[in-house]
Amino acid sequence: MSTLRTLSFLLCLFCAWACWAQPVPRLDSASASWFQRGTTNQITLSGDALGNLSEVLLMGIGVTATLEELPAPAVALESSTTGVRSEPAGAVNSRRIRLVVDPEASPTPRELRVAGPDGVSNALTLQFSDVPELLESAVPSPLSLPVAVSGTIGANAETDRFSFAAKAGQRLILDVQANRFGSPLDPTLSVADAEGKTLAKSEDAHGLDPFLEFEVPKDGTYQIALHDLRFQGAGNYRYRLLIGELPYLESLFPFGGRRGSEVTVSLQGSNLGGGDTLKLRIAPDAQPGRQDLRARTAKGVSNPLPFETDDLPGLLETEPNNAPEQAMRLTPPTIIDGRIGEAKDTDTFRFTAPADQRLAIEVQARRFGSPLDSLLTLMDAKGAVITRNDDAAEQDARIEFDAKKDTEYLLSLRDLTDRGGPRFGYRLVLRSPEQIPDFAVRASAGRLRITQGGRTALRCELDSRNGFDGMVRVNAVNLPPGVSASPLVLGPQNRAGWIVLSATDVTTLGFLPFQLEAIGELGGKPVGRMVQFPESPWLTVLPPAPFEVEVAQPSLLAEQNGSTSLDVSIVRRPGFTGEVRISAEDLPGVSIPAIAVPAGQSRAKLNLQVSNGSEVGIRPVLVRGEATVDGRTSISHAAQSVPLQTRGIAMFLTAMLPGSPFFRTDAVRLSAVALPTNAVSSANQTEFVVKVDRRGVEGEIALALEGLPKGVEATVSPIPAGKKEASIRIRVSDAAETGKDHTLHIVGTATHDDRIWRQKTQPITLNLTAPESQAAPATAPQPGK
Repeated sequence: MSTLRTLSFLLCLFCAWACWAQPVPRLDSASASWFQRGTTNQITLSGDALGNLSEVLLMGIGVTATLEELPAPAVALESSTTGVRSEPAGAVNSRRIRLVVDPEASPTPRELRVAGPDGVSNALTLQFSDVPELLESAVPSPLSLPVAVSGTIGANAETDRFSFAAKAGQRLILDVQANRFGSPLDPTLSVADAEGKTLAKSEDAHGLDPFLEFEVPKDGTYQIALHDLRFQGAGNYRYRLLIGELPYLESLFPFGGRRGSEVTVSLQGSNLGGGDTLKLRIAPDAQPGRQDLRARTAKGVSNPLPFETDDLPGLLETEPNNAPEQAMRLTPPTIIDGRIGEAKDTDTFRFTAPADQRLAIEVQARRFGSPLDSLLTLMDAKGAVITRNDDAAEQDARIEFDAKKDTEYLLSLRDLTDRGGPRFGYRLVLRSPEQIPDFAVRASAGRLRITQGGRTALRCELDSRNGFDGMVRVNAVNLPPGVSASPLVLGPQNRAGWIVLSATDVTTLGFLPFQLEAIGELGGKPVGRMVQFPESPWLTVLPPAPFEVEVAQPSLLAEQNGSTSLDVSIVRRPGFTGEVRISAEDLPGVSIPAIAVPAGQSRAKLNLQVSNGSEVGIRPVLVRGEATVDGRTSISHAAQSVPLQTRGIAMFLTAMLPGSPFFRTDAVRLSAVALPTNAVSSANQTEFVVKVDRRGVEGEIALALEGLPKGVEATVSPIPAGKKEASIRIRVSDAAETGKDHTLHIVGTATHDDRIWRQKTQPITLNLTAPESQAAPATAPQPGK
């Protein structure tokens, strides 16, 4: 019975490890990514490790998704006990889901993920509209408008063609969305009549994407042709073609308004039903920042355009204001909403600084979809140019300068290429730049896995803004029961670190969202900021790993261009004897080669080589172990990171060939010919230089050449005080051993801060050859051979 119990225990452990080691689900694509509101859809998700799923995770309300069951296998095995199950022999790389979109669901894009006992997948983005959404493979002929078709130019020279019926006078919108969503497709779109005559064509209307407003000349059937400009194609050359008599917003003006105000907005576009002017009431408590506005008419809902709410006082630019004597008077801080209304238009403004202060003048145009390529010029009151700018953020101009109290300034704004028109709108913001100290903390990943009784780690980095120099404490919040985290403290001396999460042996298996909070002090008061993740954070709890990693030293010390080592041990769970690969999470400027702990052994030593330019200060070294169980990978982190203190060096020497304008540290190779001592030739001479990066040492640096072979003489001079290099000349006599490489080193010595500093350069290879006249003759063949 004892033997049976032991075997059963080991079998359970093995099954748990195998379950833990399953790969994280991965989503590559969905059979459809656009869906009409008020519809129910069946879609196929493609990816990897999709067999063991339990849930679809979808952000927001109004859209629900459920997994469909996998088809029953042709053959399955049943166990007489627990802990053993049969699975399909091959990996499951696709799953079907049922997606229900409420008619009133927000058109905001949603992230879709799948999850199961092995973890949470990456996200796919789902989009929503008010028109029927069809796949290219299922479109009728002719199309019934309005409609959106999602397709792929799947091969070179491929052209997708669609037909539709329309009536004379209809104003149709044809909008291809490809490149703006990351597709490599550079689309060309054309419309032809039933006889094949091209009536309209577009290529680069919205970036590289085509757009047409097509007025139907007569009742009939029309043909659409869509292909890549270079006639290329592949499986990722995706597009979405929207076509119909739909409202379309080309632009709106102004681009924003103040909270608590009423703004008259003018609209430009097509099929707007005569509603080209609307009033917007912005509530005092409206969400500040950017949002999307859409036009809803009897024909449907338009495309979105951005609109921004803020708290600065605002003005509308008024004409004429082309010349300095016509300049509009401004009082900072303020926002001016204006237009470069025609070609060669210039808008001019005048303002007086209320105090000695730094002012920022920023144009916001391209970020709102305006074609304006702004040129901003700051002048004194007499029109003399102080500074100008045309591209600070994308193609939006920005100027920062130190304004003087009661001094008058002129400001002019125009298009860089003198274009203009109703669509050339802008917001001109004049205010003090953000100077309040603040901070943010960013995490390196969003999806984590942790084992029962194990640990995982997440790298966090502090972003200090506007002179913030305080300490920030990072805490985990909303962790699952049984999971805890030691707080991470970041500050001026350690701007990055690892927060380590630990789980008890009885933590419930599963997945839950979690958050990290960063708490610092601003103005003498504690202030919290949620840590920023690159994706939605999820934590999955898995069965126990087969080993744990422990580190011996509580801290490490090394100098730039130096080394140190860290002792690591492996604690194996019963039944696990396999090899464990030990490595450290990436640390810039420090090389830490991975090592393997052989099967059955438990100790190892990690060697850390610190580069000469490595960051000075304290940074964490986090060690992890990795093992393969039943062909799958399992990972475990050490319980805490080890602080590595890197100290700066007073000098760094390197050997180089003469004449290089750069400070190089690569290998140096020299060659010379061994000639008699009395020979007068450059062939038996060579030279190199030793350069120094002074980081404290200012005095003379003595140089010594090590490894000089017999028959080779060298002239070695010190690097004089205040200088950065010295030349080393080498002369080779016929007493030197030829036909081989000799390895030399330069050792530099100097005194700084009551310490003697010594450093050896990288190896210098000296290749010595005999003169051609002394080359050994070919061996003559022996008689009889």
